[in-house]
Amino acid sequence: MKILVVDDNQMNLTIVRHYLEELPGITDIFICRNSKDVKAIVDENAIDILILDIIMPDISGLELLKQFRENEKYDSMPIIMLTALDDTESYRHCFELGAFDYITKPINGMEFKSRLKVAVESKIKSNKLQQLVAVTQKQNEELKEINAKLTEAKFQLVQSEKMAAIGQLAAGLAHEINNPMSYVNSNYEFLRKYFLRLSDFLHYIDNRLRVPIHQHKQEALCEAATEVIAKYDAYQFNLILDELDNILSDSEDGIQRVTKIIKSLRVFTRSARDDEKSSYDLLDLIHQVFLISKNEIKYVAYIEIDVPDDIILYCNGVQLAQVFVNILVNAAQAIKSQNRSDMGKIRVTARHTDNSIVIQFEDDGPGIPKENLSKIYEPFFTTKDIGKGTGLGLSISYDIIVNKHNGSIQVQSEYGHGCIFTIILPVIST
Repeated sequence: MKILVVDDNQMNLTIVRHYLEELPGITDIFICRNSKDVKAIVDENAIDILILDIIMPDISGLELLKQFRENEKYDSMPIIMLTALDDTESYRHCFELGAFDYITKPINGMEFKSRLKVAVESKIKSNKLQQLVAVTQKQNEELKEINAKLTEAKFQLVQSEKMAAIGQLAAGLAHEINNPMSYVNSNYEFLRKYFLRLSDFLHYIDNRLRVPIHQHKQEALCEAATEVIAKYDAYQFNLILDELDNILSDSEDGIQRVTKIIKSLRVFTRSARDDEKSSYDLLDLIHQVFLISKNEIKYVAYIEIDVPDDIILYCNGVQLAQVFVNILVNAAQAIKSQNRSDMGKIRVTARHTDNSIVIQFEDDGPGIPKENLSKIYEPFFTTKDIGKGTGLGLSISYDIIVNKHNGSIQVQSEYGHGCIFTIILPVIST
């Protein structure tokens, strides 16, 4: 413990040094008679406790006390005032300026040492507290860094699970895109053939109607018209025009189907942070999700959608789409696992209440065993065969609904009698 004593009286300095040398824990004692040098000595030697005489030439002890207390760097340094003044006003003034203690002259050895012991103990505790604060701040910074890494890892995990789900649906999505693209491609061949026939016919008309000047124009034009009509009939343009109408209509339908699937995929696969929320039409969102999951569902279950077209959600659409896909695909895969001869059924309903929106996914699949109901939201829990699922779908769904949208997700199931997932989201005005 380093102590600096400041007094313009050498005898007082000698007495104070003598008492300080009798105290344990004090390693260095600094003596100063010139108040102008105090600040430099404190800074150069990292003084722990400062003892100031109040009445000194040049700069008084009170002025030094005020200067030190105006700088938060010295907040933890106890400053003890030493003076022959013993009036109440002097006491009050010292403590108002931030003095730790006040010792009167002539100095009583027992009193002085007792008060210094208190100051030393206070400084030791203050040092320990500062060390603890420094360690805590360092730990907080480390925790912030770890939390940032965990947040990023969690985000990447959600993205990976989303892409894993797309991977499982990839074959079906390819099939859904391939079908309309196949007949668009086929129609293109017909369009090209008909275009060449039409082009040939138009060139024929152009050549045939350019009548030479020396011929009688009226007779030539009549003859050309007869030949053009015969050519038109030979090319069967009446049938071609009807067929072209159907080809263009089918191609438009195919292109729209592919466009819708791509749009749905973009909604589902787009990377979105938790705070990226906007207004979404619930019915449109569910239709987009169904398009993504269609090939996984259509061969095992009929899907019934009973959702009003006026329900608007303020949400993270990407995340909710991920939840809906997880539930729909799980339901379809559960029904498929029954190897039943009839088609299953998945029903999606939604309704408004006063303060919330309730969305239900009900299926007539095998249901969930009672012993598994409490585990379905646990990360990596799955009853599927290895390679068939990550066990993260419902865990991530729970986090999205409960933690990111302040909602709730509940499951009702009796083994052998289907399953109902109920999602409740708060109504939030934008």
